[in-house]
Amino acid sequence: MPQINLIEFQRKFAFEKACQDHLFCLRWPNNYQCPRCGHKKASFHSIRHLYQCRLCKYQVSLTAGTIFHKTKIPLKKWFWMIFLMSHQKNSPSILSLQKMLEIKSYKTAWLMNNKIQKALTEQDAYLTLKKN
Repeated sequence: MPQINLIEFQRKFAFEKACQDHLFCLRWPNNYQCPRCGHKKASFHSIRHLYQCRLCKYQVSLTAGTIFHKTKIPLKKWFWMIFLMSHQKNSPSILSLQKMLEIKSYKTAWLMNNKIQKALTEQDAYLTLKKN
């Protein structure tokens, strides 16, 4: 998988909406599909930030079932942390990530770091199995 450089990353994920759109495409690569009934049309509930199936009315969050589930931290900060952690041999310290990304508490930055590390480790294991 080709790595994106810093300038491309800044350009691609400059806004929260761009991060949401990217996550939507990763989650539903062939457009939305209801997890309950499989229907292909949904409405976006802007107040609650949920997608609601037009057929069965099932509501699903864009972040449900991901490392971002129930987060109050903007996706843009998550994406930046992932980028910074995955593009350096020695990942920045949690404290420096907290300061760089203006995350209010160390505990929150620590939890984000742990979730990202776990996901990256699982991805590496998956790619290794796929090669063999």
